[in-house]
Formats: sequence, structure tokens, C-alpha cells
Amino acid sequence: MAWFDDSDDFLLSPQAFDFPCYVVCLEQRGVPGLDLIRLIRRRSSVGILAISNPENEGFVAALEAGADMVLRQDAPEDHVRAAIRAVVRRSAGAAQAASQAPWQLLEEQSVLQAPDGTRIALGESDLAIMRCFARAEGGRVARRALIESLWGDGRESMDNALHVTLYRLRKRIEQAGQALVPVHSVSKVGYEFRAPLVRV
Repeated sequence: MAWFDDSDDFLLSPQAFDFPCYVVCLEQRGVPGLDLIRLIRRRSSVGILAISNPENEGFVAALEAGADMVLRQDAPEDHVRAAIRAVVRRSAGAAQAASQAPWQLLEEQSVLQAPDGTRIALGESDLAIMRCFARAEGGRVARRALIESLWGDGRESMDNALHVTLYRLRKRIEQAGQALVPVHSVSKVGYEFRAPLVRV
């Protein structure tokens, strides 16, 4: 579990969109809570619990922005814990259903095909990364292996460039209309593709 006093700090954290569940206060410093919910929902299908003020203002807006449930700020602690368990359970079921059909890497065409048939054109760097994911058992690839596949052996201090490259790949998938983007960072390891992936 991680706690952020300021939503700007959250957005700048390296694993901002890799948590299994989110509890978002609608009233907070930095990016407004409703905007934060929209940003999270665009990048993840996990459960989101919104916390409104005692007057429950923003209830409808939070649900429309992508929250799964809304509780008032003065809700008892056991209600909050139960709500978190509920949204995690629901999002896990949805993720399992979405993961049944595989993503396809069409190498010769430099295309990544989503389970719904959407074809996403890949640049040279995107294709190199997706080849690494497709070859890796479980879709998890070490940071060093990704750097070497992109820029060759012996390249040092390329972590920032790798982060930017993976961010662009995520945006490419997201902009193609995919609600679930399976590219995630793995702390102290590298990155992984959290969905079935086959090479065609």
C-alpha cells in the first residue's frame, strides 16, 4: 500500500498506474480528484473507490468519471475496508474475462493486434520491445535486456530513455481505444506485458 499526500506526487511516481486498487479523495491538493479518476481509468481497469466530502458532493460526477464506488468521508473504517475488497473483487473478475483472448504481435507488419481486433501500428522501438515481451516467459523482461534490445550492448544510464519509450508505447495502445493497457513496470526488475501475447 502507498499513500500520497498530494496527487502531483502520485502522478510523478514511477509506478503510478500499476497499483491493484485506488482510493481517491475528491477534495485534495494538486490535480482535482475527478480528473485524477479519469486519468487512472484511462490507463487501468482496476477498482477505484472515491471518497467524497460529508455532504456527498461529487457522487454522480465521480461515478461518471470512472469510479466503481463512492463513500462519504465520514464513512466508518470497516465500510471503507469492505468497499475496497468489493471493487478489487469486481475488477479482478473483469480483468480475468478480458485476458481470455490473446494479443497478437504481427511482426512482419509491425502491428500489435488487441483482443478486440484493433490493429495498432508499431514503430521500430515499439516492435523491439514487443518482441522482447513475446519471447519472455510470463511476459516479464529485465530493464537491462530491454535497453540492449533497443540500443545495443554496453549502453549505460538509459533508464530515463527506456521509461520514455515505454510511456510512448502505452500511449499508442491507449490512443487506439484500449481501456486495458497491459504494459506495466515491475519494481526493481523491468517491465512486463500482463496479458497473453502470441507472435504471428
